Order: sequence, then structure tokens, then C-alpha cells
Amino acid sequence: MNYLLVVFIILLSVLGMTLNGLAQTEISYDQQMNQVDTKTATFALGCFWGPDASFGALEGVVRTRVGYAGGTTENPSYKMIGDHTETIEIDYNPEIISYRELLQIFFNSHDPYSQAYSRQYASLILYHNSEQKQIALEMKEKLEAESGKEIKTEIKKLDRFYLAEDYHQKFRLQQQVAFRDHYLEQMTMKEFINSPSVTKVNGYITGNGERDNIIKNIAELGLTSELQERLLEKNSIDPAECVTFCKTEDAENVIINEEESDQELRARLTDLQYKVTQLNATEPAFNNQYWDNKEPGIYVDVVSGEPLFSSTDKFESGSGWPSFTKPLVEDNLVEVEDNSLWMTRIEVRSKKADSHLGHVFADGPGPTGLRYCINSAALRFIPAEDLAEEGYEEYKDLF
Repeated sequence: MNYLLVVFIILLSVLGMTLNGLAQTEISYDQQMNQVDTKTATFALGCFWGPDASFGALEGVVRTRVGYAGGTTENPSYKMIGDHTETIEIDYNPEIISYRELLQIFFNSHDPYSQAYSRQYASLILYHNSEQKQIALEMKEKLEAESGKEIKTEIKKLDRFYLAEDYHQKFRLQQQVAFRDHYLEQMTMKEFINSPSVTKVNGYITGNGERDNIIKNIAELGLTSELQERLLEKNSIDPAECVTFCKTEDAENVIINEEESDQELRARLTDLQYKVTQLNATEPAFNNQYWDNKEPGIYVDVVSGEPLFSSTDKFESGSGWPSFTKPLVEDNLVEVEDNSLWMTRIEVRSKKADSHLGHVFADGPGPTGLRYCINSAALRFIPAEDLAEEGYEEYKDLF
């Protein structure tokens, strides 16, 4: 009996760890960022709590960790740091932010011209390769020439980075108990330390993030509606400002249930078209068929062919999706209140096919002041010269 009880407890423990380990992969932002090929930068610029947040909030920074480096003491700790320095490791996407840009932010984020009062809080650039070394030396020389002052920052090769104690990791976030408990209920401490979502929230929670980036990312950070609103409040962002956000669920994260799907539509539509029109998904911005199409013609529902929009009303909104000031045939659209992603917006659907098209916002140009933000995958474009052949001759006079 005791043997069976022990086995049962072990199985529960394994199952718990498995479920916990799966949690991070369910956060949309982590799924995306964990696919990014990153490089690593290592800096020291005083107490590591602040830089952990400020660098973590930067667009292009994927994850951060704090620890000890730069010295020779084996296995340092906060209480026995030896000759090491408080240090931050930064995994970044070089296609979004460069090492040179990170260095510029490093120098701007503290006083590199003053000697630190202790080795623990020294200014260090710990390079990983000869390229980083060369960039650091060049920038240091340039700044000294411009200022006429000696920079006290030491530039040396990283020997080893020792991860700091758990309570130092994402310290600003951990001080906000509701946020800390929310994430640690979903993931292990190791996952917490390396989570791109936690990295971002740790930065945003201190007011370091840029407004547009917070609005863009907040729905994908694995937070509850209440915590999302609290994070917006900490950054003085009115939730109403987020209603101009076009996205629903990313199409790549939407799974088609083949058993429940419309087989006739599945045969006619691509996976992306089906996900958008039938499952209310959103295609990638700036990586879709019509966002920058400037040819004259009309756009019809990809499912039913009903006329929806004209190129004469299309404009460049900067959103990365096709945008129009008004519909071509108003009666072919239906507007529905959409309360997904914790915000209230107006969804636009086609009347005949009931296809999800996108959303409409009151922030467009004249004369209507409206912006119909529409998925390319919900549309089929009919060039002006093909209107008669395709059965839309009544719209030829528009062009």
C-alpha cells in the first residue's frame, strides 16, 4: 500500500511539472520570440535591477538575466560577490536592434565618466567576440573625443556569467505580487527568468516601454484582462487608446478543426483565408497580399464575391493592413461589437457570407474620418480592366 502511495505521489509530481513546463509555450509572445535567432550582450552599469527593466522594455530585446561577472571568485553570491560586478545579460534580435545601439543606450543610461565607488557597481562592457570588442573600443574612443573626458568603463572579454539569486531576477515585476504570482502559477522559476513576456512586463511595469509597443504587445503577454488594465494604468495609457488595434488572434496560432470545418470552403480557400474569414483570425501586418496594393480596382469578399471596397477609397494607414475610408456598398457590411482581447471594438463582417473582414475605427482621414482595417486574406482584388469580364461592370465608371 505504501509503495502504491509513493508511486501515485511521484506521478502527480511529474504531471504537475509537465503541465507547468507547458505553460510558457502557451503564451503567444513567448511562442513568437522563442523562434527568434538572438545574440547576447553583457553589460554592468550599477545595480542590476534598473537595467534589467530598462533594457527589457526595448523593442528587439528578447530576454534578460541578471548575475555576476567580470571577476575571478568562484560561485559568487549577492552576499559574497568577491571581485565580481552586478551584470545584465541581454538576448537581442540583431534584425531589430544592433549591438551598437545597445552600447549607445548603455553609455546613456549611467555616468561612464565617474569611477564607481565599489567593484560591485563598476561600469563594464563584457564582450563575447572580437566584433563586439571592436565596436565597444570604437564607441568609447569616439565618446572620449567628443567629451574631452576619460571614460572609466572597462572593456574586457566575458569569462563566465553567474546567474544571480531568484529574487533578483525581474526584480521590479516581483515587487508587484499580483503579476509575480500570475506568472509563477503558470511556469517554473527557470522559465520565468527566461520568458520574453516576463522580460517585457518587467520593463513596462516601471514605465520604461514606449506607448505604441505596449499597446502592440500587451494582449500577447499572457496577462489577465485585469492585469493588462493595471499595466496600462501604470503607463498612463487609457484602455480606449487600444481600440484602434486591428488584431484578433494571430492566424499562425489558430488551429483548424478539420472534423468541424466547412469542407466546401476548405477546398476553396487557403488555410489563411479560412482562418481569417471563418475563425476570426488576423494575418500578419506588412506581410499580406494587398496592404500596399496601389492598382485601381475593387475588393470583393473572397468567399461570396460580394463587392466590399474600392481602391478609390484606399489609403496608407501605416497599420500594415489594407485600409479604406468607406465601403463600396455599405449594405454589404455588418458591424458587430467585438469584446475580444479585453477591449471593445467594432468588427466588420460581410453580410452575405458572414466572413470576418477586420475592424472599423474612427481615426481615419476625411471625408468620413473612418478607417476600415481589413485582412487581405478576406478579400479578392478585381483590377479595373477586368471588372466587366468578372461580372462587376457596374463599377467601371469609378475608374
